[in-house]
Amino acid sequence: MQLPTTTLAAASAALAWASIHHRSPAPRRWQPSRLPRVRTGDLSARCGGSGDSAVMLLHGLISTGDIFGSAFDRLAIDRIVINPDLLGFGHSLSLTRAQFTVDDHLDALDALVDATDVADRPIRIGAHSMGSAVALAWARRHPNRVESVLCWGAPMQRSRQSAIEQLSGSAMASLFALNTNLARRACGISCRHRETAGWLAVLADPRLPIPVARAVPLHTWPAYRDALEHLVLDVDWSGLVEHASDNDIPVELMWGNHDNAADHAFVDDLLGIWPTTTREVVPAADHRLPLTHPVLCRDRL
Repeated sequence: MQLPTTTLAAASAALAWASIHHRSPAPRRWQPSRLPRVRTGDLSARCGGSGDSAVMLLHGLISTGDIFGSAFDRLAIDRIVINPDLLGFGHSLSLTRAQFTVDDHLDALDALVDATDVADRPIRIGAHSMGSAVALAWARRHPNRVESVLCWGAPMQRSRQSAIEQLSGSAMASLFALNTNLARRACGISCRHRETAGWLAVLADPRLPIPVARAVPLHTWPAYRDALEHLVLDVDWSGLVEHASDNDIPVELMWGNHDNAADHAFVDDLLGIWPTTTREVVPAADHRLPLTHPVLCRDRL
């Protein structure tokens, strides 16, 4: 008995997905965090640990704090760990808020940090991608509270135009990040069918751990739109790094050698001006360092 062509095609696609998934580093190295989840104000966060210092972990665009899996839980052995879903994303999803400014994100983090009993403790911040802009902006607001900032895959571009050009180099990003009408429609469909959209995200990227992929649709159009605008496209990276340097806050920058998010000529210029800024390039790695190299990322904190 010969199987129908469609059945054979579906079986082949399933085998291909499974093969990629099981060979990819992120699904093999990631396990979910076991730190308890708390709600403070507008933010949901995993928090735990004790000690004389603290670590705050900030995720990137269309992501959640779940990217910081169980490997990062070890930081809670001797420090307080604060791992929020940023405002409008994941368990901090807001269906009624119409705007998400930088100050809105910082105010929400202020309320969370103040409720987590880390007063007078130095805070190290580890931030992925878009979260890097949030981290440096929070350090600018609270220079006396931040010990250092470590950024993984920061999308550092010289200008808004260069950021747009970088995104335009990716067909998917050009369609969904820069095409406002298409992105809004896609986001609207996703919002109405989040469960289905989560499983579609799983199918679309077998390199992600399944729980991480399923969380991709957990945001609204305003949250996505404003994060892209204020925390990716229109970021004064030079000013943020300058302020950190002027306040003796070390900024460590890490990228995978296959990560094209940053303009490294621009980064070279910053390194030449601000001596407290350092860079590291991780071989055989891409934009997903906290997922693919969690122990390395954790140990840098």
